[in-house]
Amino acid sequence: MGIKERGQRQRQTLRSGILAAAREIASTEGWRAVTIRKIAAYVEYSPPVIYEYFDSKEDLLLELVREGYAGQLEAIEKARNSSNDPEEALLAMARTWCRFAFESPDLYQVMYGLGGVSFPVMELQKEGEKIAGTMAEVLEEILVENGKETKDVWTKVTLAWGAFHGLVALAMAGRLQGGNEEAEKLTDQAARDLVNAWLAA
Repeated sequence: MGIKERGQRQRQTLRSGILAAAREIASTEGWRAVTIRKIAAYVEYSPPVIYEYFDSKEDLLLELVREGYAGQLEAIEKARNSSNDPEEALLAMARTWCRFAFESPDLYQVMYGLGGVSFPVMELQKEGEKIAGTMAEVLEEILVENGKETKDVWTKVTLAWGAFHGLVALAMAGRLQGGNEEAEKLTDQAARDLVNAWLAA
């Protein structure tokens, strides 16, 4: 391995370490506690070194947002492909939504502006468009198979998204009796109820 390649690998390793440090601090102390100075201390470098990789704390957090949405999209697409039946696929996607959130709560919080994290709405919306698109494809299949109109499919996606996210957020805030397990159960029920209501209309 050449000097240049070794240097690039070292930079990538440190960059990944910086992101991991931010997540670790958030997991133990909350996102409000995440600062460049604290991250620097965690990776045992000075704050100016962190700024060589990220222009600001917001820049660093946006990178984690992108990583989070990429991971959630991968999980949602895998669930989508788990069944040839679009209704079963949608239920699998709903369950996957919860599992992703509860397995990576720090990422989910930064992705969806929970725990004191704040980003411009359009930035978050842009990152979530592919997930919404995957959900829209499945809903369209369900509607077409049942002879229903698909013109308001994006409204339906928003309703489903709001239901899934709302239940996750309630569980994360400790406002849901039964916690994560109850959130998963109710998310599955919400997906079923929404589909039944749309097909009955």
